[in-house]
Amino acid sequence: MRQRPFRPFYGWLMLGGLSATELVSWGVLIYAFSVLIVPMRAELGWSLAELNAAYATGVFISGLLAIPVGRVLQVHGARGVMTAGTVATVVMLLLWSAVDSVPVFYAVFLIGGFAMATTLYEPAFAVTAAWFDRLRPRAVLILTVFGGLASVVFVPLTAVLVDTFGWRQSLVVLAGIAALIGFPVHGMLLRRRPADLGLHPDGARVPRPPQPHHVAGSPRVALRSKSFRWMTLCLVMSTAAKFAVSVVLVAFLTDRGYSLPTAALAAGSVGLFQVAGRLIVIALRGRMSQHLITALLFFGQGVAIALLLFVTGTDATATVTVVVFVVLFGLGFGLEALVRGTLVAEYYGPANYPSINGVLGAFVVAARAAGPLLAGVAGTGFGGFQSVFVTAAALCCLSAWTLVLAQRARRAEVAALADGRPEP
Repeated sequence: MRQRPFRPFYGWLMLGGLSATELVSWGVLIYAFSVLIVPMRAELGWSLAELNAAYATGVFISGLLAIPVGRVLQVHGARGVMTAGTVATVVMLLLWSAVDSVPVFYAVFLIGGFAMATTLYEPAFAVTAAWFDRLRPRAVLILTVFGGLASVVFVPLTAVLVDTFGWRQSLVVLAGIAALIGFPVHGMLLRRRPADLGLHPDGARVPRPPQPHHVAGSPRVALRSKSFRWMTLCLVMSTAAKFAVSVVLVAFLTDRGYSLPTAALAAGSVGLFQVAGRLIVIALRGRMSQHLITALLFFGQGVAIALLLFVTGTDATATVTVVVFVVLFGLGFGLEALVRGTLVAEYYGPANYPSINGVLGAFVVAARAAGPLLAGVAGTGFGGFQSVFVTAAALCCLSAWTLVLAQRARRAEVAALADGRPEP
């Protein structure tokens, strides 16, 4: 009897393509900015606050779009959404390469906000929630590992491009990369759900029964739960802190005397360690609570940021301090995405994950915008880099505690469901 040929689960094929596009999208829309603002400041004479405010405007727009994009994902899937996002990414980068005034730069980042909302983790997590169940943590890990490598690849790459071609031509090159990778994957490879191809999540022969501990899957119910509120507060504080620091890191290190390539290498290396942090969390999930591991790494980020207060030059002690910062800060840098990709679906179920994650995403993306904006303002006239780092360190430590509170609240909610009582 002839055996049927092996066919890999289509979800894994999509995940491979999405991993590549997340690498590129995060690289060109988020991480390249910290390198590009250095030559832009020198050529155009714009302040750090003006540059960061434009970036924050784009991120804020993406936050406003998070809920409506989640609803579109809920109904139509990710294919059209992410294809439109690729178009916006390419257009935005090409327009950015030609900017010569602050108002035009802000207008460019309005398009960038749409691109962020439709190409970053929010729509990609909707795909993993629909196509994976038991294997969702593994799928999210793979996706976020590649997203985490974006800084490792694109911060040094952008620095090399800037040194070789200048910042304007570098943006044209980045637009070409985004088009080459994004259009085939988003436009042709993506499918809405396994049932469309006669498949089940994870490639299973039979579907997994619904989990009884999932609350009713709607944003309204999720918003009313204490666990959702604590998790939202945790991720808002962590996100604001890490993006405030990351957006000024290259400028801070060059101000202390490091060369642009060296500063870019340090900033890019954060991505390498965020991959390690995600691997640690997933590897230890069966032995320790994901909440506890994540909380410890968030606290470690607070310690790491505080260390930057002692960097005053480029001597050996300062360099060792920067290295320790990169390791500790990097280990916790990517955990917000891992929490959203795993714990949110585990708490509230996959059925309406895009809508629920869209609500959470609106808060998280607002924090992603607020962090760089406040960092730019503080870095310009309110205590400089030191005020940024003190505030960010405190937020990271508080985020660790609120994640523990989210876990406690969720346990109480699950117990109430098991007893047939209303959730507390």
